[in-house]
Amino acid sequence: MNPQEHIATALDFLALADDSPVAQQNRLLHSELLWCAAAHAVKAVAKRRGWQNSSHDDLFDIANRLSTTVDVRIGRRFRQTNLLHRNMYEGEMDEQEIAIAQGQVRRLVRLLEALVG
Repeated sequence: MNPQEHIATALDFLALADDSPVAQQNRLLHSELLWCAAAHAVKAVAKRRGWQNSSHDDLFDIANRLSTTVDVRIGRRFRQTNLLHRNMYEGEMDEQEIAIAQGQVRRLVRLLEALVG
């Protein structure tokens, strides 16, 4: 996938998280859709910059790198989205926590989308 396709995919996952009745009724699915949106947005920037982005660890390295060179909020927001990924396996977050995290994912995707151009 190219950077624009990753951003489009991130936006698609966000739309599914926002609008899918199934996602709204299933906290695990809702969490994973949000995680996927964030991951694809990070991959978009990495692809744009020619950075390695094939593993989970790479995504965190990219977010941390962007946090120090572009905007400190990127790393913080991406680390918060990992809680959503964990929630998909553990089911520890309630709807209110997921809704708060969803706002963080939206802001993160917007920040990263602007970097892709």
